[in-house]
Amino acid sequence: MRCVDYKAGRLHDDLKAATPGGVDGYFENVGGEVLNAVLARMNAFGRVAVCGMISGYDGKPLPMEQPRLILTQRLKLQGFIVTEHPDVWPRALAELGERVAAKKLHFRESIAQGLENAPEAFLGPLRGKNFGKQLVKLV
Repeated sequence: MRCVDYKAGRLHDDLKAATPGGVDGYFENVGGEVLNAVLARMNAFGRVAVCGMISGYDGKPLPMEQPRLILTQRLKLQGFIVTEHPDVWPRALAELGERVAAKKLHFRESIAQGLENAPEAFLGPLRGKNFGKQLVKLV
């Protein structure tokens, strides 16, 4: 498994190096430049699960550079919203909790201190300033 830093300024080249065999499946929650870079690496009949596009939460358009790739690569893109699947939450939370406890799954949180910092904490993820889940500690 390899990681690519989309902020390093070499997204297309780094992604190509990290995925020499292309990409068969992608979990999309960023949009914009990241989605464009991944679509360019998708293999034929690849699948994209779209659950968010945070790069467009500021209201600016998210143009797709090569929408024809959906056709030529015969891709399947499907959006989903997690709140539409409450029936699987208990099982998912149990599995995730087990993996965190076993140290097989690691997470990071950004914690802002105090209600007065909540507005900036809310804007942080939209600006790429946080790591992981953004929290506000009230006490």
